Amino acid sequence: MAKVAIPNQYFIDLLINMNQTVVIDANLIIPPNRSDIYLKNQAYPELSFQKYANTFLNPMIRIFPKIAIHEAVYKEISNQISIKEYIDAKIDEKSIVLLEDRDLNSNQEYIRNTVEEKISQFTNYNPSIDNSKDRGEVKSISYAVAKNLIYFSTNDSNVISLINRNDLNPYLHSLGAIHVYEMIYVIRKIDGNSKILKGIYKLMYRLTKYEKSNNLDWSSFCEECNKHYSKYFKSEG
Repeated sequence: MAKVAIPNQYFIDLLINMNQTVVIDANLIIPPNRSDIYLKNQAYPELSFQKYANTFLNPMIRIFPKIAIHEAVYKEISNQISIKEYIDAKIDEKSIVLLEDRDLNSNQEYIRNTVEEKISQFTNYNPSIDNSKDRGEVKSISYAVAKNLIYFSTNDSNVISLINRNDLNPYLHSLGAIHVYEMIYVIRKIDGNSKILKGIYKLMYRLTKYEKSNNLDWSSFCEECNKHYSKYFKSEG
């Protein structure tokens, strides 16, 4: 379960200067789909990619002008035509930066390979066979560290735990996780459709009985975020 935890110093640092590179995971690009665990006696709330793009992706890209994805994540989403076309258009108009391993110099390649080897053992990705499971996350994180990029945004609780592992601190000490709920908050604050964002938040963080008992409801979430983050906004949205 993705746990909502407030505050996050990395998020504060990003709010202070939003003109920083944020590497994003595939689970920010693809609309959340939790139909596998949704209660069978309830209608599953469908979220089309178009609505998700208009409500979440487009505002996020406007607010954070240096959104980036690694080529492994691009490959991961490329089998979904509408999403690939969207990302291609954003890359062409330079709204999203595509991170490619060929841009690394020899020293950066060494760092990338070292980090990849160390962190992959805690994931389902095996560099020797280059399987698809967790490839995007491992490749993104390794590239970010090699390039001294600070922020990686994901909704994968396993990846967040990976970044926070004490035994990996020598390799990932410069990397900080930006959670999707933090992106939801900043979009709502500056440039968002509150009703749909509320639905996305509930879908991602308060779908099950356990989540409802452990994560803040929408109003409390917004109130808690305002308490810790509102002062870092240059203007109220």
